[in-house]
Amino acid sequence: MDPVFLKPVTDDIRQQCIELRPRDDQLKFVASNLNSLQKAAEEKTCHPYAIYAGDFMVGFALFDEEPYPEDGCFWIVRFMNDRNYQGRGYGKAGLSAVLRKQKEHPACTVIRISHVPDNTAANRLYKGLGFKETGQFINGELVLDLEV
Repeated sequence: MDPVFLKPVTDDIRQQCIELRPRDDQLKFVASNLNSLQKAAEEKTCHPYAIYAGDFMVGFALFDEEPYPEDGCFWIVRFMNDRNYQGRGYGKAGLSAVLRKQKEHPACTVIRISHVPDNTAANRLYKGLGFKETGQFINGELVLDLEV
């Protein structure tokens, strides 16, 4: 597997990022990357990143790089892998890269992520990296925390 790294979404890769898509059966689990980029423009604590494996964009993440003002946590707001790169370990590697980036901030003590309750693959991935269910739901999504 090629090395996985994050690259900030800039104008030169924005369209390619928008074109990433999950499998059709996963569309109900994740917002479009266009929607996520629009959200990034509204939320000053979170920033959009493309996930690369070597020269190929394989996924997208939108996450906090500073504490979210309402709860002091570092949120992973959106995370997705393109349908063409699923099942190859890029999800785990990409999410691990996000976690490393967030943990660089000295104030990072809790990282939060949420998912639609039916998204068992996401739940498995998140728990495999140490997240624990909080029992809390926000906007109908199950919230998980990772203590840093």
